[in-house]
Amino acid sequence: MAAAEEPAADEISIVRCGTSTGPIVLEFHREWSPHGYDRAVELFSKGFFDHTHFFRVVPGFLVQFGITYSTSQALKQLGHTQIPDDPPLEPKMAFAEGTISYAGSGPDSRTSQLFISYGAHSALGTQPWETPVGKVIEGMENVRAFYSYGDMPPWGKGPVQGKIHAGPSYIEDNFPLTDKFQTCNVERGGSEAATDRELLQDTGDEWKVKAMPRVPGQDKLKKFLKSSPLKQASIGGTDELGMLVIIVVIILASFLLAKLRFKQKSSKSV
Repeated sequence: MAAAEEPAADEISIVRCGTSTGPIVLEFHREWSPHGYDRAVELFSKGFFDHTHFFRVVPGFLVQFGITYSTSQALKQLGHTQIPDDPPLEPKMAFAEGTISYAGSGPDSRTSQLFISYGAHSALGTQPWETPVGKVIEGMENVRAFYSYGDMPPWGKGPVQGKIHAGPSYIEDNFPLTDKFQTCNVERGGSEAATDRELLQDTGDEWKVKAMPRVPGQDKLKKFLKSSPLKQASIGGTDELGMLVIIVVIILASFLLAKLRFKQKSSKSV
């Protein structure tokens, strides 16, 4: 059997997840952290994080997750296997709200536990295992809404990590308001492939992508949206219905523009 092809150095993957507070969309960059990217994308692809809890939620600091409830011994073993640290980016990437990185306990200690930053913090990004691997690109308002019981002991009265490995009952019985993942869907590919898929389809507890057809003028409209107040509003928390309306308007406008151009060409040829 042929060996699996090495992913491109600049590969980007989009991970769309349902959570108990609403959908979130994560963007992972292999160029930022190759070992970290490969592990995170593999775990998400295999359902490692599905239905797991955000067991450490510290407002103003971070959200931590990554202890599976899967019964697959192979998947659990994968999640426990350590990966090497990746060299920090040059220039060093500053943490911001939505930055995703690994939790760790020393050099080359990364396994399956990831965290989402709630913003810039002097304690984040100082360790070799904390090289950013991705970011939240949609649904940060849902991440902010995760319930917090405080930090884990001894800094707070939140869940004890060691007890979570036995299964979900520990958190469900003792910390019932703790938020969790539903299921996640992974799209592997380059940046263009990712940005061309912008229409979400709600399928119950799972958010899957629906390919958006290319239309004349779409690229120009994308550039406009990226720098427009509409794009900024979507990052700040515009709901999915609002974004759907924006996308429909874009498609209709492009269609009318193409129709007008066709009429102009037809009149010139007569």
